[in-house]
Amino acid sequence: MTHELPSTSPPAQAEGEVTLKQIARLAGVSIATVSRAINQPGMVAAPKLKAIEEVMEKLSYIPNQAARILLHGRSMTVGLIVPTMANPLFAPTIEGAEETLRWAGYGVLMACSNRDPDREFEQVRTMLGRGVDGLILTGSNHHPMLLPLVRSRSVAVVFQDCADTYPGSTSVAMQDAAAMALAIDTLVVAGHQHIALLTGPTGNTPPVADRVHGALEALARHGIALPPGGYAETPDYDAVHARDAVRGLLALSPGFTAIACTGDILALGAIMAIREQGLSVPDDISIIGCSDSVMAQYVDPPLTTIHLPFRRMGEVAAEQLVRALADTSTAGLSFMPFHLETRRSVAEPPRRGTPPTSRRYQERK
Repeated sequence: MTHELPSTSPPAQAEGEVTLKQIARLAGVSIATVSRAINQPGMVAAPKLKAIEEVMEKLSYIPNQAARILLHGRSMTVGLIVPTMANPLFAPTIEGAEETLRWAGYGVLMACSNRDPDREFEQVRTMLGRGVDGLILTGSNHHPMLLPLVRSRSVAVVFQDCADTYPGSTSVAMQDAAAMALAIDTLVVAGHQHIALLTGPTGNTPPVADRVHGALEALARHGIALPPGGYAETPDYDAVHARDAVRGLLALSPGFTAIACTGDILALGAIMAIREQGLSVPDDISIIGCSDSVMAQYVDPPLTTIHLPFRRMGEVAAEQLVRALADTSTAGLSFMPFHLETRRSVAEPPRRGTPPTSRRYQERK
């Protein structure tokens, strides 16, 4: 009996399977250019990349991930974990990171930790199990075993929105305390001496705690004390809770002329609460926010706030991770710039004894 030896040639191409050679022929480019378009699209000229992408879309081509790992020793995938999807600030961060990674040839697995270190730890375990090459983690509140786990797998990691530094890793952070100090300075320059402070939860969000610290330091520098009952902390970042908190501020400390808010969502809730009381922003009470979310320019009046570049932070975090994966980065901490966005929610305070909304009434006359 004759036994055939097992074949050592590559398995036959599955019927209907698209090859790089076919894509190259239809797009009018070389196979090498198609490979670069898939793995490093930033290295391909825009017209050629567009032609290749159009062909791949027409043929419903999907790169074989298992083949990528065998060929390159990498999955070309990065894990990105953010604290919440409820806060609109993280949308531009995600967009900036994803687009930067895409141009470097990486796909993204994303998860939301809900600010729970245990949940984030399990999400990291899952991502590592799926072979991610690197991680972008948000904030500085992490499970104590997270770093040892990541180091045991020799996976590159970048921390964003995090002012802490970790050995062998890179962190990208906002200048939260300085940004909030600028918010206070802006109110003082406008003439305000009776300022209330509205903040989100500080216990599980170090950047917000830093903003509160920066605001209090700036008030002290100007010789201003918070009025009695002039501080409110909400349990989350919901505008409904911000409205409730401002109602409390108005009841406990009716003499303030401005509210400094550690986040724009809180500021929008404050504007709604002030209007409910028959008062005007900024004629009776000025409002300033911090972050410059997309909603800030569309509220009435448009919100004066401190611009924090969240999209750019995502881009920088992704750039740092790509460098780390190429062994060209250096560990350390970098801070993002910030600036004041002057709109219409801050004005000079009303003169003492002036009835509420009287200036607005005089202007209409």
